[in-house]
Amino acid sequence: MKYRDSGMPNEEMWSNFFNPSAILKEMEVDNSINTLLDIGCGYGTFLIPESKIVKSKVVGIDIDREMTDICQKKILEKKIENVELLTGDVSNPNIFEKIKKIQPIIDYITLFNILHCEDPIKLLQSVFNLLQSKGKIGVIHWKYEKTPRGPAMEIRPKPEQIIDWSTSAGFKTEKMLDLPP
Repeated sequence: MKYRDSGMPNEEMWSNFFNPSAILKEMEVDNSINTLLDIGCGYGTFLIPESKIVKSKVVGIDIDREMTDICQKKILEKKIENVELLTGDVSNPNIFEKIKKIQPIIDYITLFNILHCEDPIKLLQSVFNLLQSKGKIGVIHWKYEKTPRGPAMEIRPKPEQIIDWSTSAGFKTEKMLDLPP
């Protein structure tokens, strides 16, 4: 089941919204990271650049089979060997167990534009339980203002909500960035 209001625009439109390399640099994704888990990997907009940065492995997961199929095709075309893909919801116990097998080495988890889901605290708690003890998460979400895409304003979280949810899940906010769009 997809998260509410989570349809992706066409890939060309989506790719014009972000500068993945610059954003990843701002989010301190670098070669000191052994294993990164990209939750909601979509078209691979961030997944592909992440695979070129991290020391060891990137695991991409998306709830939509079409998205992971698109990523798989790109990975094969670009001959990328350090990416593993999963289709499913990280809050699902079966998927959680698959990811948990690599838990000891997950030191960074990204959550891009998915905290408008039905139960963001449950999602963040699942993420907290997957991350190694000194690991970090990087969260991007649509600004709480009119944007060219994104979920409806009534389910779009404000930055303060994301911080509150993250804190209740066990995280400590170290840094907040204002990134486009």
